[in-house]
Amino acid sequence: MERQQAEHILSQTLSFKQSDHLELSLHGGIEANTRFANNTITQNTVQKNITLHVSAAFGQKVGHASTNRLDQDSLREVVNRAEQIALHSEPDTEYLSPVTPSKYMEISAYDDVTAKTSPQVRAEVVKDAIKFCEQQKLQLAGHFATGYEFDAIANSEGIVGYHRHSTANYTNTIMTSSSSGWAESVGETLDQITPKETVEIACQKALTGQLPKEIPAGKYMVVMTPSAVAGLLNYMFYSMDAKAADEGRSAFSGLEGKKIANDEVQIYSHPQHPACPASPFFNNGLPTTNVYWIREGTLENLAYNRYWAQHTGHAYTGSPTNFIMDGTNASLDTLIASVDQGLLITRFWYIRYVDPMKLLLTGMTRDGLFWIENGTVQYGAKNLRFNESPLNVINNIEMFGEPKRVGGSSHVPSLKIRDFTFTSGTSF
Repeated sequence: MERQQAEHILSQTLSFKQSDHLELSLHGGIEANTRFANNTITQNTVQKNITLHVSAAFGQKVGHASTNRLDQDSLREVVNRAEQIALHSEPDTEYLSPVTPSKYMEISAYDDVTAKTSPQVRAEVVKDAIKFCEQQKLQLAGHFATGYEFDAIANSEGIVGYHRHSTANYTNTIMTSSSSGWAESVGETLDQITPKETVEIACQKALTGQLPKEIPAGKYMVVMTPSAVAGLLNYMFYSMDAKAADEGRSAFSGLEGKKIANDEVQIYSHPQHPACPASPFFNNGLPTTNVYWIREGTLENLAYNRYWAQHTGHAYTGSPTNFIMDGTNASLDTLIASVDQGLLITRFWYIRYVDPMKLLLTGMTRDGLFWIENGTVQYGAKNLRFNESPLNVINNIEMFGEPKRVGGSSHVPSLKIRDFTFTSGTSF
């Protein structure tokens, strides 16, 4: 949806206001996806959706409602529904009235060619990947998705904001009779992703990992790829709520302002980061800004919402917009070469909390676990279950690699980490 159309819908919705305050968020987009399995394209899908979220308030009595019908009668109805819910709700003692207009930074993250990529273009990429795998008698599965998303906001105080970004994501898994290899390539534009390199990496993992050997549980020196790092540390990143910490309900209670990691650890949000851009505004209408979460190993900030920032006198940070972790120019091979004995972890899956108060997590390796000896990958290892805390991980980093964009909003390096705890093997 173009800016003009989104702003018209928001303006029309605001005209139906009977409450003291109204806050609106309009989100939507298109995802076109080419799926493939067993070396065959199996499905092309297109998903289109737009949702309007409405928050209405009478004093501190607040109601919320949503709709994906955007005709005039439906807009009037969703406002009325939110207002009726507000009138019948108990007061929200943490509610703050809407913010006044702000200036938003310009963040360029949209490419029209990427947003409108045809099924034929995606199919040609997948066809080349299938051919590469068939030549090596390997089985390929995965998906290639392109499209765009947009966010538009408005409130009864005069806030208006619009942002959109295109998306491209190529992900594949390669299977042999005894192993698998996985890799992804993510960006805002087609020229940021590398499907050929991605399928080659997954193939190398699958071939190297054939006939994996059992490794006993224990503590190991490990090298994690950026995908594995993001999979683990994201649980830390999104557990940094300041209110929960101040109330003693968090692993971060009492840690703000204290050293929690190696001096080299730098983790922050940077909405204008060229390799991992975020939105210029929060849904509440406040502009996003650069925020250091961990600087030189010190927990500099937790995530403060508007209410808790006002309550404590701390600067507003909002929730993390993206997850940026500094690294070095060292390649993954350089990190591997520095290990006498240990494991290369390429991916985690099924991560769950064991003890949120310690940020203790459990999960399993998947699609590429390898034994390293004398600085070289020797063979594939059978998957292992871990029990570990990201707080231990950032304290035990011995070497940083080159950062890479992974997942939706992470730009993190590969890491060499000592004393990573595995508790058992897995049957998968």
